[in-house]
Amino acid sequence: MTNVKDHFIGEDLGVRKNNIPWWKREVWGKDSLLEDLISKFRKPSVPESIYLLHIRSMMDLQVFAKSAKALDNDKFSNEEFLLYVKIKCALRKGLNEYEKIAETVELFQVAIEAKNSYITLDQTELRYRSSKQQQLYDFVQELLIANEDKTQFRSQVKEKLNELLPQIKTEEGRNALQAYVKELDKLAEHELGLKLLSLFKVSNLADYSILRIISDLINSLKEQDVTNLKTLTVLVINQYDVFEQLGRIIGITGTDSTPETYGRMIQYITLSHRHKLSYIKFEELMKVMRQWYPHYLTVSQFREQYPPKKYTVPKDFFQPIPGIEIYEKYQKSLTDKNTGLTYINFN
Repeated sequence: MTNVKDHFIGEDLGVRKNNIPWWKREVWGKDSLLEDLISKFRKPSVPESIYLLHIRSMMDLQVFAKSAKALDNDKFSNEEFLLYVKIKCALRKGLNEYEKIAETVELFQVAIEAKNSYITLDQTELRYRSSKQQQLYDFVQELLIANEDKTQFRSQVKEKLNELLPQIKTEEGRNALQAYVKELDKLAEHELGLKLLSLFKVSNLADYSILRIISDLINSLKEQDVTNLKTLTVLVINQYDVFEQLGRIIGITGTDSTPETYGRMIQYITLSHRHKLSYIKFEELMKVMRQWYPHYLTVSQFREQYPPKKYTVPKDFFQPIPGIEIYEKYQKSLTDKNTGLTYINFN
């Protein structure tokens, strides 16, 4: 019969194996007393399944990091470019002061970029006033009111033009209508081009030259620093009546119609002219980083879940995470230090 004391000593020390009493076991070697005692203090290993997933995620990170490094550019760290990225995000999400201009800034931009088309259309309607030409103008107005799809709009306008051209006596008159329809085609290329033309018609805008005045002001900023909003606001104040006219047409009214509002709009348009091509490349980089991010979360979670203080971890757990420097760079530069608001989303 086994001594009760011996039984509890063995169980407590964890040194009873293969039914061999602890006092008869070897001190050294396999299944020895020393091995069991050491195992009591040895840290557990990371599970093999976790280790294999960690390796796979690190390999994926390496692939995406290589692509990200190829796309990354020093231009993306430029203060002015980062401001443009933040404004784009604020407009898209309707954040803070940009909430009230999120829908109208695009109309404002189309008005400036397509100003020549709007001015040409207006001048044509004022100069060529025969009954047949007026028929086309009225027909266009009816289509705009009906809010026709732009493809249908183009098709129906061309059909009407072909119907009227043989009835116009002078070559100059025919050329004028053909040029008129050509400008309508250009406007239809803009997502909001025809909508804005409709707004101009409804408002009975008498002087389209306000578009040229605002456009000239924006062009004067081509080589200027536009990061200071106060400076831009002063420029708006000097031409405020012009901005108000356009603002009323595109829907900026009441307390939203302020010099600061228009200052933000011309700041955005100017930055867009300078950085829209770089922004396309930046978005390509961010697309790669969004593919990189889930694997980064996996690796970070494993390393947090199995710290070296508690587990025997493989050397791979100590390797730097590929691409982490790019992630941390833009996470920092696109986060507001005061509010903590982040202008970038890696999810």
